[in-house]
Amino acid sequence: MHTPLQNTGFTLIEILVTCSILGLLLGVGLPATHRLMQHVDAERDISELALALSEARNHALYYRNRVTLCPLNNALHCSSDWNMPLTLFMDSNNNRVLDPGEPVLRELPASTSGQKLRTFSGNVISFDAKGYAGIDNGSLGYCAKASAVTGAAFIISRNGRIRAGTDRDNDGLPETANGRNVACPA
Repeated sequence: MHTPLQNTGFTLIEILVTCSILGLLLGVGLPATHRLMQHVDAERDISELALALSEARNHALYYRNRVTLCPLNNALHCSSDWNMPLTLFMDSNNNRVLDPGEPVLRELPASTSGQKLRTFSGNVISFDAKGYAGIDNGSLGYCAKASAVTGAAFIISRNGRIRAGTDRDNDGLPETANGRNVACPA
């Protein structure tokens, strides 16, 4: 005896309803995912800055040698554009130049997107053999501005202590040592 074949496919209505639901989920989910990825990217940048600062002081103490963190120009001199790539290196002669034979300890990529800004009140962050920053103290600020603003401030004292800036006025941005918000891109 022969039984008729049954159709097991989807109806046009089922396909349209499924596509509509999928479209709604993607319309809501993709922007939220994009915002989350921007926030995670900013938090990663902040963690890398904190690690570089900690590593600078720790290397200076451990190796009993001057260690400098700064943006280097083409001549390998420290410059004042903190959005260029940052280089952490042993600066044995304290000339703020990456000389031949001075090892590079870490490099941080440039902050080239118009949505991120790194600022520092001086040209170099440098620690001597005792871990003191001396005149190279100041505030290193970071701000990422996309769909939400994420910022951090690292305040370096003369004795080399590094502390995070706090948001005392509850506006979502931490303040630097002078009590001003970290600078954000326009």
